Amino acid sequence: MQPRSTITQGRILDAAVTALVEHGYAGASTLRIQEIAGVSRGRLLHHFPSRDDLLVAAVQYLASARVDAMAHAVKWPASPKKRISAAIDAMWSTYQQDYFWAATELWMGARHNEQIRSVLANEERALYQKIRAAADSMFGTPLNEHPSYTDVRELLNTSMRGVALTYSFDRRPPGRDPHLRVWKKYATETLLTPAPEVGADS
Repeated sequence: MQPRSTITQGRILDAAVTALVEHGYAGASTLRIQEIAGVSRGRLLHHFPSRDDLLVAAVQYLASARVDAMAHAVKWPASPKKRISAAIDAMWSTYQQDYFWAATELWMGARHNEQIRSVLANEERALYQKIRAAADSMFGTPLNEHPSYTDVRELLNTSMRGVALTYSFDRRPPGRDPHLRVWKKYATETLLTPAPEVGADS
């Protein structure tokens, strides 16, 4: 059984993500988070004296848990082509989660807030390392050993992030997004093409 303080902390973090998603950075006040979590102000401040530290911690907490779970939740196909398709579907699904929209609110808030920018910078670097490791697990060996794999992974992540942002105003089924076909075609053609031998004539 989890200690009471750990359960309370989890409720506060979940409430902070909900507040960010439903009310945006400006509307995610400590009072609103306290009400959503159903805790006293004293208990909230005991765990998180700073609002911005709380918001950053909440997004990192949820993102880390979801990314870890996603990398191990799928029974990956044996076929390399099908594995690429499944990995891209899994990566894309992470950009439809609440933590992505909560993180987006923090990124926008950080544009004009030096305090949250400084807190966010280090946490985002650490989280992105987890995202990279999760992607590596999704694609698996030998795909992630291909010389072009790192370029593929980075391009997929940055492209997915950009496309996902359009869903803030253009609501459509993400599973039928036309970019999925493009991402899969690019990754398949790149990762299933044998790398040239070192020293081979160009």
